Amino acid sequence: MSQLLITFADNAKIAAFLAFVQDLKYVQKAELLPEVAPALPAPPAHGDYGVEDIKAIASRFPKKHKWTAPDLQKHFPQDLKVSLQIIQNQLFIMPSPNNFHQAISEELGFQIGAFVRQNKIGKLRYAPIDVKFDNNNVVQPDIIFVALTRYDIMQEGGIVGAPDLVIEIWSPANKKKERNMKHDLYETQGVTEYWQIYPDKKRITVEVLNEEGKYEKIGDIKNKGTVDSQVLKGFSVDIEALWESCQA
Repeated sequence: MSQLLITFADNAKIAAFLAFVQDLKYVQKAELLPEVAPALPAPPAHGDYGVEDIKAIASRFPKKHKWTAPDLQKHFPQDLKVSLQIIQNQLFIMPSPNNFHQAISEELGFQIGAFVRQNKIGKLRYAPIDVKFDNNNVVQPDIIFVALTRYDIMQEGGIVGAPDLVIEIWSPANKKKERNMKHDLYETQGVTEYWQIYPDKKRITVEVLNEEGKYEKIGDIKNKGTVDSQVLKGFSVDIEALWESCQA
C-alpha cells in the first residue's frame, strides 16, 4: 500500500481535507495523526540554558503554535534561569532581571512580607513561581499575595487560580504587548489588586477591581509620594525612600 503525507497549517484545513478524501474511491484510509513533539536540542556545552537555547527549542514549533501549560513541562528543561510564561496561548521568553529590578523586588517584598506576617493575613510568594489560571495562561509575577482564606489555591506546583494581589516590576525587555496582555489577563481572571512598577520612570500604578470586574486606578505616583493598598489594608510605601534604598 502506497502512502502520501500532506502537511496543513491548521486543524480546520485538515478537517475539510479529510471530509473531502473520505468520498474518493481510491483512498483506502485517511486519518489525522497525533502531533509528534520536536526533540529537545542537545544541552549547551556549559550545562546551562540561556535565552537563545530556549528560543531554539521554541523555534521548532510552528509560528502559530498554541502554547499550553503541559508544553512547559513536556518540551523545556526544568529549573530554568529564563522565565517562560504563557498568555493567551502565546509564549513569552524573558531573561533574568537586572540588579535594580531585583533590589526593588527584595525591598518591597521585605516591607510587604513584614506587614503580612505581623498581621497574619496571608502568604507572600516571589518569582520564579508559576501562577496557573488555566492551561492557556501560566505566568510568573514578581510578587504575589494570597489571603489567609484562599490558601487552597497554593499547591505543590505553584499557585492555581487568581491571587489577591499581584506586583509586576517591568524591565525594558518587557514589551507593551506583554504588559497589556497581562493587564487584561489579571483583570478577567479576577486578581483583586494589581501593582505595576516602572523602575526607569520611577513610577508605580495601583489598580483594583470595581463592582463591574474592571480595573480602576487608585494610585499613580512618580518620583515622590505614598502608595496605599486596599487588599493590604493599612499598608503603604514611600516610593522616594524605596528608590533611594534600591539604588544605594
